Amino acid sequence: MLIHHYSPSTGEYLSSSQPDADPRNPERWLIPASATLDAPPARTPTTWPFYRNDVWTLLPDFRGRICYRTDTGEPVEIATAGKTPDELGLTTEPRPSPRHAWLDGAWTVPPELLEREKRDAAMAEFEQRLETARKANAGKADAYAAGLLDDEGVYYFKAWSAYQMALVRVIQADTFPDAIAWPATPAPYVPPPPTPVPPAPSEPSEPSEPIEPIEPPAPTEPSSPPADPATPAVPVADSAA
Repeated sequence: MLIHHYSPSTGEYLSSSQPDADPRNPERWLIPASATLDAPPARTPTTWPFYRNDVWTLLPDFRGRICYRTDTGEPVEIATAGKTPDELGLTTEPRPSPRHAWLDGAWTVPPELLEREKRDAAMAEFEQRLETARKANAGKADAYAAGLLDDEGVYYFKAWSAYQMALVRVIQADTFPDAIAWPATPAPYVPPPPTPVPPAPSEPSEPSEPIEPIEPPAPTEPSSPPADPATPAVPVADSAA
C-alpha cells in the first residue's frame, strides 16, 4: 500500500511512500494530512498530477524547459508546474530577431516596422544620391553665374542640378516609398562637332610669258594668166615714137 503526498497549497503531487501503522490499532494505517490513498494518474512529459477537490487532475508541466518571454524574447526557465507557457507570458519558440514581436500567438515582424524600414532605406538611398550630386556641383554655382565655366562645365552643372530636382520629385510622390523610379545620372559630356572651316580662296596663278601672235601670211598678187598660144602677140608701140 502507498500513500501519495501533495502540496497543501496547490495540490501538486509531491511523493509516494508507505503509510505508518496506527500504534493503537495495528489493522489501521495512518494517513497524514495532504496525502491520499488514491493513486495519481499516469503523467506525460508535459503534465503533472494535482490533487484538487479530492480528485487527481493532470495540469501542464514545463518545469526545467527553456522558454522565452513574449514581451522581450529573453530566455527563462519555468520553475513551477500547473500553468502553460502562454499563461506565464512565455513561449517555447525562440525570438528570431530583435525585429520580431509576439503578435497573435507567433513571432512576427510588425507591419509598421516593415513600413518604417522601407522608408528609412529609401531615404538613405535618396541622401546618398543627393550627396553625389552636391559633390559634383560643389563650388560651381558662383563660377556658373559669373560665366567662368567652359561648355563641359556648364553641361555638367546644369545636368547635376536637374538631377537633384528629379530626386526631390521622387520622394515627394504619393507612391513613395512603395514605388520608386530613381532618375538616371547625367550622361557623359559629348562635345559638339567642330565647325567646318571654309576653304581659303585660291590665289591667282602667275601669268605665263605672252605668246606672240602668229601673223597670217601676206596675200600674194595673182600672176598673169599664161598667153594663149593661138593668139598672136600684139606689139606695144614705143611711146617715144
